[in-house]
Amino acid sequence: MRGKPQTKGNEDDLIEQRQCVSEAPDNQTGITKSEGYRVGPVRSKGWSDPAASHTPPSMRQRSPGGKGEKIQQVLERVYDSRRMRRAWEQIRRNAGAAGIDGMTIQQFGERQQELLSLAAEKLEAGSYRFKPVKRRNIQKEGSPKKRKLGIPTVMDRVAGQAMHLTLVEIFDGSFSHSNFGFRVGHSQQAAIRHVRVAVEEEYTWCASIDLQDFFDEIPHGLILKLLRRRLRDERFITMVARALKAGVIVDGVRQKTTKGCPQGSPLSPTLSNIVLNELDQELERRGHRFCRWADDFVILKRSEKAALRVLESTTRYLEEELQLVVNQEKSYVARIGRVEFLGYQITGSKIGVSRRAQQKFKRQVRQLTKRNNPLSMVQIIRDLNEYVGGWVGYYRIQEFTRVFEKLDRYIRNRLRSMQLKKWKKPKKLQRMLIRAGFTPQIAHQTWVKMKRWCSVSRREVLILLNLAWFRRHGLIFLDDYTNQNLELQFSC
Repeated sequence: MRGKPQTKGNEDDLIEQRQCVSEAPDNQTGITKSEGYRVGPVRSKGWSDPAASHTPPSMRQRSPGGKGEKIQQVLERVYDSRRMRRAWEQIRRNAGAAGIDGMTIQQFGERQQELLSLAAEKLEAGSYRFKPVKRRNIQKEGSPKKRKLGIPTVMDRVAGQAMHLTLVEIFDGSFSHSNFGFRVGHSQQAAIRHVRVAVEEEYTWCASIDLQDFFDEIPHGLILKLLRRRLRDERFITMVARALKAGVIVDGVRQKTTKGCPQGSPLSPTLSNIVLNELDQELERRGHRFCRWADDFVILKRSEKAALRVLESTTRYLEEELQLVVNQEKSYVARIGRVEFLGYQITGSKIGVSRRAQQKFKRQVRQLTKRNNPLSMVQIIRDLNEYVGGWVGYYRIQEFTRVFEKLDRYIRNRLRSMQLKKWKKPKKLQRMLIRAGFTPQIAHQTWVKMKRWCSVSRREVLILLNLAWFRRHGLIFLDDYTNQNLELQFSC
């Protein structure tokens, strides 16, 4: 039967113990190659290195047992002049603040040829040293906690980006098809559609697992062990270790980093994928349906009992095998309609915007449409469009037609309230009504309290500030993205 839960023996058997391969200490990094992390087997079948056709046989060496190949001379790929220029172009497009040395993107660009050559020479010589990152704390949405953001120097960003491109070239082909995070050609929208396919096949129970401070808690030893499983280039691994252990400047004081990969570093997306690929492989080995974006992931089952079992066994795997911390308070089992994933919720088989995302949208709109805003309506709508355009671009795949309609009405009422406040006196409104075609007698009989929120629902205000008025001012309509008919002149 489709809805019958799988037996415990088939689904949640205990994780097989794996014997760590004893390796000699790395004198360059000060980190032993074997630090007690038990990791799953590398998936060799179906893996193809995008650069394999361009890599001479001398640069590749088979790993013991013949199950795959270890890539050699990886650092040579990093300091290649074309790759360094490509990394710099990406860093320049991303912009960002200066690191601890105070050099901006613009200043680096004025000396790009000199500085790129200098970075490549140091990488080739193995003498490149990453500087500590500048710490910035960002408030987490809906939480008193703050997210730790690290700002590297521009040169470190370029070097890190070149290393990131090299790692993507080598590792991306071995990632799971259920991993959508930080990968070219993958998106949050594709991830949600991936979940919806499973829901349509009656996988309606979800185990949602939250990793606590994931990027700050990744063990360095685990990262280096996983890199050594695929790469045979200690010079490159030394560079990764230096980037991880560069330290952080907090209130002018340097602090050591013994674990974690700072968010803001170009290396953090790929390194996080390499670590959590172990989880992906384990879930696939057990036959689970799942979807992951970075450290956000859900596992889908057909019954509550099966979802509870997989929550327990996956938590045990993460904590015992990968040494990652699971937030027990935020990890739970629920029907898919009650689970928020990447700002979306799936109700039935339809994709919708989560309630929390809608509330956040309204808060931002309120911030942009304060009635004491001194800017002109044209400028206010321009600023509002910048936010609304990005928001609807992300949530464009939602399928509930009335969601955008209600949010549009909310935006227009906020703008109507602002416009009444700017007109200040009812006589100004009366003059505008006459210009709009009302007879002077009817216009002078109209008396509106200009500072009251309830005034936006007055018939005269709705007629004057109608949809055509907002379109003339260039306002983006969310409802246009659901192909709704907005031609009613008196619609609010």
